[in-house]
Amino acid sequence: MPRAAAGNSFIYFLVSAGWILLGSWSAYGFERTSVECAALPDAAETLPQAWQAYQPDQPMPFSIPVRRRLFAFQVLLISAGMYDERLSDPLIVDAQYAPQFVRDFGTSRNPEMAAAFKRLSETLLDVRERSEDDLDDNCGLILARRMLRADAVSVSTDWVVQTVTWGFAPMFQTSIRQLVHDHALACFTEPDADRTPESVLECTIYRVGL
Repeated sequence: MPRAAAGNSFIYFLVSAGWILLGSWSAYGFERTSVECAALPDAAETLPQAWQAYQPDQPMPFSIPVRRRLFAFQVLLISAGMYDERLSDPLIVDAQYAPQFVRDFGTSRNPEMAAAFKRLSETLLDVRERSEDDLDDNCGLILARRMLRADAVSVSTDWVVQTVTWGFAPMFQTSIRQLVHDHALACFTEPDADRTPESVLECTIYRVGL
């Protein structure tokens, strides 16, 4: 084979292999995207700052920091539009919701939280074949999907526990959390399981009866 032809064949092979790898990465959640969505701020810093602005002369009660994971999850649900409110930038929601959260500990959102959570799960299922570029700049939804695809079992467990305990998850570490984790793990490991992250979440919600 002439040297030029051999060189062209090798280049074609590299290009083809690159497209195959990119397709594989997308299938497993490592998709190419032009959407820039900043990670949520650390609630362990956001909530004390909000409390300091609210009650500068009073120590922050234990019931606020123990609910920091609930706060972060509610920020995702609110910004993604799961409470039937308009889509918002998660960073803006984080800053605006923190002052309310330190006043009511998230209780104003609790009555509708399970419905909002199920709506998130259904939405993630509906759009799982779509790229981030096709999600209308919904950073709340995009961040939720990135988290779920990074660790479907752990994230499904945490979101369910935050919902059923209304943020008091640390009080149930050896009971409810373990039970929910077992359900999520079964949704991922059973022989006939659909192991896609979105399906693991849907299955976990179904198994715990939400």
